[in-house]
Amino acid sequence: MQFHLGTEQRPLRRLNPPQNGKHHELRFLLPGNRMLKVTPQVRRRFVLGRQGLWPGRRWRGLAGLEQAFETVRAVQVDPLAVIGHSHDLVLESRVEGYRPEHLETLLYRRRAVFEYGGTLFLYPRDTLRLHWSWVHHAGVSDNMQRWEAENPTVMKAVREKIRRSGPLSSSAFLDGTKVDHYRSSRLEGVALHHLWRWMEIMVHHRESNLKYYDLTSRIFGRLPTPYGLEETHERMALERTAWLGWLGKYEAPYLRTGPEGRGSQRAERIALVDRLARKGLLAPVEVEGERGVSYVRTEDLPVLETLSAGNLPPSWKPLSEESEAVLLAPLEVVSSRNRSRSLFGFEYVWEVYKPAHLRRWGYYVLPVLLGDRLVGRIEPQYASATKELRVAKAWWELGVDLDEVAEPLARALARVQQRMGARRIVLGRVGPPAFKTRLSRVLPK
Repeated sequence: MQFHLGTEQRPLRRLNPPQNGKHHELRFLLPGNRMLKVTPQVRRRFVLGRQGLWPGRRWRGLAGLEQAFETVRAVQVDPLAVIGHSHDLVLESRVEGYRPEHLETLLYRRRAVFEYGGTLFLYPRDTLRLHWSWVHHAGVSDNMQRWEAENPTVMKAVREKIRRSGPLSSSAFLDGTKVDHYRSSRLEGVALHHLWRWMEIMVHHRESNLKYYDLTSRIFGRLPTPYGLEETHERMALERTAWLGWLGKYEAPYLRTGPEGRGSQRAERIALVDRLARKGLLAPVEVEGERGVSYVRTEDLPVLETLSAGNLPPSWKPLSEESEAVLLAPLEVVSSRNRSRSLFGFEYVWEVYKPAHLRRWGYYVLPVLLGDRLVGRIEPQYASATKELRVAKAWWELGVDLDEVAEPLARALARVQQRMGARRIVLGRVGPPAFKTRLSRVLPK
């Protein structure tokens, strides 16, 4: 059933209020007892489109990269690079002509993006006040606070050295106190990390993987007054919903309700969603053939309605109509965190940190997105000595027409080849002989 929702906030009617103080599944209806119901395909396209992955790239170059961050809201960072870092693959899949140096420009010259978190993410600058508010209210973990209580002198000394000397890295403390700590081998390096987590300092720039820190006030100016506690929780929930796109049973645990990051208590998360729904900021939706109710930001309902009608939101128009496969990054939000199963019916686990004998697929295997489907997975490798981009193996889903895969996959591999500066692409066990032959013919020579 379709409906139009204006910009005004409308009250939602709760169907099952708490009984005896217990929380039950929350269901809300819009006026007129209407709730938007969508197909699994519409949900999938909505989540992909919110992240700029469907129906194709719609941003280009440095300016497009900044626009992409305004839309996708967060990109997880990982130091491992096989055919590029995970965050570079995420951005390359969304931005035509993306180059890692574009990201450096946004991070360290324009300051339009910043890096932060125990699990490291890249965020658009407009979320700086929100993250500062979270730190102001929630602080850092108990373990970190105990460490700081035991090491107040070094915290003060490192803070003052940065204040006097400007941007510093942990290499400035090579003569410091040696410690056995996973963050740094020097006591002062651990203090740097703690000051960063408190947002007293931020990353000024990097030299290779070495981070240089400076006072936050010198990089971004004085931090604004934090939001109140309740507003911080609500804004963070809406921000995470914007990043996830869809708030269902697999996504709800990623709402923050406590200082450790992810909310650990179901009742607190339900109460938070309840409050946002009552305020008209989250809206309920149902998926055909599935039990339960999910939520999206109310402002996204018109987009869902457009997709349900079989139309494309005008702002989602791709730069090119040419079909292209996308090699999804290991930490891609649409397919990691068990979402490949819920959205695509596709099993994907990044096995790079698993012991070799426990891996089902391989060390570094990436899902292949074609349109709005995950059609298979490939194991790419890069041989720096010979400058060869290799596809060691590929696994294709049952029922996939490989005739539709060859040319889009070739274009995807060509992009990686160009970015890596590879001389050629070498194919291993990628499928039936006829498919391998066809893929070889359409690959760049």
